[in-house]
Amino acid sequence: MLMNRLLLCVFVVLVLSPVGQAQKRTQKTVQTERSEANRKIERSRKELSKNEQSTKRELLTLQLLEGEIKERDSEAARLNGEVSGLQRQSKKIADSISAGEERLAALRQSYAKAVRALRHQRQSADAASYIFSSSSFDQARSRIRYLTELGKWQSDKAKEIDRTMADLSNRRVRLDSVTGHLSASLDSLGKVQDELVQRKQKSVAVVGSLKRQSRNLKRVIEEQQRLVRRLDDELNRIIEEEARAAAAMKKGSGTKKGGGDSNASPVTPLTEPFERCKGRLPWPLDRKGTVTSTFGRHTHETLERVTMQNNGIDLETSPGASARAVYDGTVSMIIVMEGYQNVVLLRHGEYLTVYAGLSDLRVRKGDKVKAGQLLGTVFADPSDGNRTKLHFEVRHEKTKLDPQEWLKP
Repeated sequence: MLMNRLLLCVFVVLVLSPVGQAQKRTQKTVQTERSEANRKIERSRKELSKNEQSTKRELLTLQLLEGEIKERDSEAARLNGEVSGLQRQSKKIADSISAGEERLAALRQSYAKAVRALRHQRQSADAASYIFSSSSFDQARSRIRYLTELGKWQSDKAKEIDRTMADLSNRRVRLDSVTGHLSASLDSLGKVQDELVQRKQKSVAVVGSLKRQSRNLKRVIEEQQRLVRRLDDELNRIIEEEARAAAAMKKGSGTKKGGGDSNASPVTPLTEPFERCKGRLPWPLDRKGTVTSTFGRHTHETLERVTMQNNGIDLETSPGASARAVYDGTVSMIIVMEGYQNVVLLRHGEYLTVYAGLSDLRVRKGDKVKAGQLLGTVFADPSDGNRTKLHFEVRHEKTKLDPQEWLKP
């Protein structure tokens, strides 16, 4: 009996005591554990955001590299064509020089042979003796005519030889010039091809890195496409409102207001209607830029199962660049959009151009602008190494058009 009681006490001590201690431990540390869990969640969130930002930068880097590769490919193709043309031109000139030299040699040989024959025939007699030795007046007159024609023939032959020599000299100069251009074009082609190889190597490395971040990449692209849809919805809403307002104005007088602009236009204005200027609109930047994303819906060339939709084109340029109007128009609307900073919408009759990604604006709603007028500074993202990108669109009311088909090559 006593043994049973002792066993019961031991059981209570062994079983119930840890529970009490566990309850006491939980009560003391629950707040600390909760705080630590929140800190871990926050660290994970920040790490995820950091990873996504890194993925976004790499994706933009890839887009820039691909844009530069297309430019180098195009430049290499142009230079290859130039080199081929110069090579054909060089061969043609060289062949003509060879033919000219053969003709000159033949002329000289013919002339020398004729002179020798004449000297032999006249036996070194001078012209006067040759004429006065005639047996009759008619023979003397024939010899005079013969000597006149002979003199003219000799003079013509000498002039022909001189012209041929001068022509050969000019062709040699031309050949030297073409050879110089060919050498310069070959040097340029070599440099472009080297740059192309380097960019393709970088592109392969970035693609490999992005493929290892497939989850982050998917989230980044989904976010980009969300911003694209949001901008599209907002632009469509504005265009619809303008259409309703225009319809309402038709019921009234609809007097158009004149307007001017104090800023000089740095581009030659196009006098034809907008719809006739396809392929001739100026660049929407005041400096060089690279097309990093083209118009339309397309599957990425190197990233599997990645599909992008772009309602315009994206142009990456250097910090400090400004967007400029591609055609005379009116500032229809200025909006602020997530991911696009300031967006300027210009109306050109039934056509519109959109300039998104601006920071400091130089125009206001309702302003009349001229082709080439600066609209604002393109935003340089300080969180991404001052990457500077303009989003540009061309629309016929709500119909989206490929800007590259409208811009001057």
